[in-house]
Amino acid sequence: MSKYLESPDYMLTSTWLGSIAQSYILNELRSSINKNIFSRKLFVEDNGKALIQKILDKSNYKLRMYGSADELSQNLKIYQNFPKSYRLFKTEFEPFTTTATIYRSLKNEEYICKSDLFVILQNMALDIIPAADSAEVFPMIIVFLLSEQDELPHRLEFIKFDQKVFDEIEMEMRETKKLCAISLSELVVLGTQFAAGNFDSLVAKFEKVNVVKRDPDEIREELKDYYNKIKASNPNPVKDLVLLLITTAAMICLNQIINVKRPEMFHPNSINKTPMIVRLFEDGDQKFVMESELAIAMWPEKASEIFAKKGEVGFHEYTTITLDEAIRKGAGRVEFIRYPIKRAKHRAVPIEGPDPEDPNDWCILALDAFFEYMKSAITGFKIFQKCGTSADAFGNAEHMFSALEKVFKHEVKSPYFLQIESINYMLTTLQNDMKSFPTTKDVRNVKKNGFTVQHLKNELNHLGLTGTFPEILDCAEDVYKGIDKAKKERYLRTCDLFDAVENCQLICLLNRIPNVGYYIHSIVKLYNFQLKMFVHNQKGCGRILGYKCEHCEEKKNASDETVPTPSEKEIQKPLKNLKIESSDETSSQKEEEEVQKTSDLQNPPQNPKNESSNNSDDDKENQNPIKDQKTSKKMVSDIMKLLAQRSKVSIESSNILKDNLENCVSESQQQTQLQMELKEKISAKTEENQRLEETILKLTAENEANQRVIQQLLDKLAVGIQKKDMEEVSDDSGDLLAVRIPPVVICYVCHKEIEPSDDDWLDCSRTGEKFHQVCAYFHIRIHEECPACDDKIPNYF
Repeated sequence: MSKYLESPDYMLTSTWLGSIAQSYILNELRSSINKNIFSRKLFVEDNGKALIQKILDKSNYKLRMYGSADELSQNLKIYQNFPKSYRLFKTEFEPFTTTATIYRSLKNEEYICKSDLFVILQNMALDIIPAADSAEVFPMIIVFLLSEQDELPHRLEFIKFDQKVFDEIEMEMRETKKLCAISLSELVVLGTQFAAGNFDSLVAKFEKVNVVKRDPDEIREELKDYYNKIKASNPNPVKDLVLLLITTAAMICLNQIINVKRPEMFHPNSINKTPMIVRLFEDGDQKFVMESELAIAMWPEKASEIFAKKGEVGFHEYTTITLDEAIRKGAGRVEFIRYPIKRAKHRAVPIEGPDPEDPNDWCILALDAFFEYMKSAITGFKIFQKCGTSADAFGNAEHMFSALEKVFKHEVKSPYFLQIESINYMLTTLQNDMKSFPTTKDVRNVKKNGFTVQHLKNELNHLGLTGTFPEILDCAEDVYKGIDKAKKERYLRTCDLFDAVENCQLICLLNRIPNVGYYIHSIVKLYNFQLKMFVHNQKGCGRILGYKCEHCEEKKNASDETVPTPSEKEIQKPLKNLKIESSDETSSQKEEEEVQKTSDLQNPPQNPKNESSNNSDDDKENQNPIKDQKTSKKMVSDIMKLLAQRSKVSIESSNILKDNLENCVSESQQQTQLQMELKEKISAKTEENQRLEETILKLTAENEANQRVIQQLLDKLAVGIQKKDMEEVSDDSGDLLAVRIPPVVICYVCHKEIEPSDDDWLDCSRTGEKFHQVCAYFHIRIHEECPACDDKIPNYF
């Protein structure tokens, strides 16, 4: 059954891929996509990687922020993988390319979305029905399944997943296969019979396929007429008649499965159906329920009333409540299923809203909407580069922040959703406003060996961002560390530089609007808007690489505050509760001194390294005041004698004190022993580190010698080899044309060319990287690992 959950890769078409890319790419960069690439509807392979490479090549370098073709294709695959995605992307008659998901409820029961049932039926038919992937049969299957799926409401409905039911459906399809399967030898016989006007064999097969009994003579006449129409223009009319039989069998089989045998499974839920299913959204450690979805699940007959005022709100939002509150409101009548929030790198995966009457009810979390909007403003429109350092110029963007104030609410601490349609409206408005600004500089390409933090600072200065944000260089190092930690490949690439520049600007923006205003040099713009608090309350601070939120730090420090250890409590609590009346001031002071000594037994003071030598002896004694068992017992005895002189100390209190002091002595001895063991381990580690340093120095010297040998060998191999990367020829008009030679193969270790005639080379079985055998020899001998993938290799050279 699991093999039918995921749609085959070859179901992706060029037109479908174009629709996904248009939705995924930033609004202001979509004009860089050459639409002619998707003009023809063709099935593509490998997630459309080759087609995406064409998009990147013909984008005039505007789509470099999306990385390689493979990376972008993987992100597009994640982005489009949600139920009924064809409705959002507004495509027609496209195969299902999503993966059906099995969800689990809080009771650990399995559920499946009804729209995903049609994905499973498509994948089953492709695998079982003969010639189901042909150009004649497959379109009919898709059209039928899509028309049936469109009967479902514009909100997700779920049913329990029963493996036995899907096993039955599979068996029904296999029975249909037996009825319409025709071998090659049978095709030859049928061809002879049709030419002679005999259609009895095919009529018999149609009778078995048809559920409703029909007159055989009527079927025969229809087949004859169809055969006579196509034989003049079709060199193989027999094949068309057989495909007609298969198509008819497939349509009848699917109709029986959906509408006759299991209508409650594939049709919309009954309005009184119980239990009611509601999504429990999971985002990291957060679990929440869409409040309106819970309401419509409990009172479906009041759907119109629930969403009556939605059209009056400019930026519609869906609030959420906690799981505990949702369970209390559900009163045991609602079943909650776990529904994870998913994201591609640049966009969140859309979620279908709860309104059954709105076909455009798609939404994402407000936090995701904020990051997508900021990515468009910062990286797409380059708003902070275009505004520059002029306060008047930046004032043109004032309306942007005032609009954000109404959408991204800093006072809301629970997650909430925003409609994608509203977000697109905001971006379209911003795009129209930014048309009057002049063009600005682009992020430059990164070299093959990546970029450093200094390169990032240089790029920020090159883009003119140090004028808008003079403090932007201060956060570059933290951002660089975050980008380097999250990188996907060995070296930081141009797409990583885009991310770094964007994060630097976003951090400066959040720090410029802490509570009440936005400052540009000496000009103060009051917006009464708290972007920083919005991001913090929505738990999005960790998604900004290199960002340090003081509110998160305060919360962390509060949770890390030290509390007294259990042993301290055991000592201090009995002493504090003792009801001892002081007879004279001197005896009271002595008692306090002895109690302080008792407390010092548990936490002996340590001698800082920077103290003078005059206090060294006292410090040593303070570090370990209990020298031996005899001294310990004497101290306990002295304290007990002192307390015994007090007339109003009860025997019970004295026993409690004695027990606690003895426990203190025992625990102090254990701490002393642990300190000694720790010193021995530190000493052993120090010796080991010294040995390692000597080994490193030795290997470094050996490595330098080996590098010289390698260079000598490479110089010899390079003798007589002519390299030619580019040659220029002239056409008839005198213009120079660049003629590229085939790409060369570069050694991954020495970064020099491996000649086609050179048979002395190796490659990595995991990454495919190639290297000279000599280079691999010395690298493995020194590092005992593969040069490309860092897999450990025994040093057998």
